[in-house]
Amino acid sequence: MFIAVICAFLALVVCSVVCVVSPRSRRWVLRAAAMLVGGLLAIYLIARGIAEFFIIDYSDPESYAQDWGGPHLLGVLAVHSGPGLVILGAAVTYFLRRRTHLRAAVQQAQEHRSAVRRV
Repeated sequence: MFIAVICAFLALVVCSVVCVVSPRSRRWVLRAAAMLVGGLLAIYLIARGIAEFFIIDYSDPESYAQDWGGPHLLGVLAVHSGPGLVILGAAVTYFLRRRTHLRAAVQQAQEHRSAVRRV
């Protein structure tokens, strides 16, 4: 994890230098930097949410009573695994909507081609 943080920091430094040197590429560089940081954060939260199910000792309520969301098991799981579930839900929604949009674009392009052929 530490190496990933160092790599992300170095990538952000490189991105900031590119933004200063080349204002024309500022938009895609900033977008790439945001995707990098957001992706790393999403991976961390999803991994933490999955790991929480294996770390908790379900037979001993005292083991998670002092955790965030405690003293109840449902609260602990909601706090630790909830963000990962939200990210996964948002990703599934994004990809389903994107697939629908791409299908509509392909269908529209095919209709346009067939209309051009008829003329």
